[in-house]
Amino acid sequence: MSKRDATTGDIVLEARGLTVEFGAGSGVVRPVDGVDLMLRRGEMLGLVGESGSGKSVTSLAITGLTEYTGGRIVAGSVRLGDTDVLALTPKQRSAILGRDIGMIFQQPRRSLNPTMSVGGQIAESVRRHRGGSRKDAWARAVEMLDRVRIPDAARRAHEMPFSFSGGMAQRVMIAMALACEPSVLIADEPTTALDATVQARVMELLAELQHDLDVAVLLITHDLGVASGTCDRIAVMYCGQIVEEGPTADVLVRASHPYTKGLLAATPRRGRGGRLDPIPGSVPPPDEIPPGCRFHPRCSMFAPGVCDTEVIDLVHRGEGRADRCVHPQTAASLSV
Repeated sequence: MSKRDATTGDIVLEARGLTVEFGAGSGVVRPVDGVDLMLRRGEMLGLVGESGSGKSVTSLAITGLTEYTGGRIVAGSVRLGDTDVLALTPKQRSAILGRDIGMIFQQPRRSLNPTMSVGGQIAESVRRHRGGSRKDAWARAVEMLDRVRIPDAARRAHEMPFSFSGGMAQRVMIAMALACEPSVLIADEPTTALDATVQARVMELLAELQHDLDVAVLLITHDLGVASGTCDRIAVMYCGQIVEEGPTADVLVRASHPYTKGLLAATPRRGRGGRLDPIPGSVPPPDEIPPGCRFHPRCSMFAPGVCDTEVIDLVHRGEGRADRCVHPQTAASLSV
């Protein structure tokens, strides 16, 4: 399967300055703070970071679902084509989910209705967003199950979710998310809890469908290895902010933020003899964000009086690269 140049496609989704808050008064926290993201048609963007970095909250904000989790968007904009997503009513936002934006969640069997056949669930989504007869919607459900390589799709469409393994249930979720031909697919940790072999097969399928259907994919993952194998670009997130962004191959070879370097060092790679170097410490909770660079307490390049006091902006450096670091050239020169 040849890889197209996704950098020339039309912009289908763009978030600018996206900021989300939870709580009230002195208890307000910002798990997402000034995030910019852009997706082009036919492109896969990996949003990468450890658990607690704000990735999933970002995806909920993009779809306007933050309010259902107790959060609120206090700044920024989200445009889906010519549509201002944040200006829509809840009913209007519900209409674009499934029709224009497909979503794949973690733990697929929890996302499926246990009392309805998988074919029935896909067909119901098709009728809700595209209309048509029950017969045509069912035919579309079977077609999509076959497309995601569910064996004997016409028969298995009648089965309940409990009869599917984790990997097959995730294929059902992919079929449902793409059944209405959305322009954007958001995949939130789609390989969580799957073994390595099944993970690889699911990601291969997702990349193939993304290519064939020319859909833009936002892949949310804590695993830089998963993103590196399929994504055109990578955006690295830490403590609610994007700290580095760029073409995947370039970021892997010339990472410019120490956090990205740390993720790479902690990711299994060929030629390293199985040696892994985990990043010391952990992502702080949103109510304990440190001043200055948010990564400085864990950073081996920490410069006192600079990294812990100055507000570090995301700087665009050309060729699609951007980073949030006071000494990116030094970081990029260090081997992983």
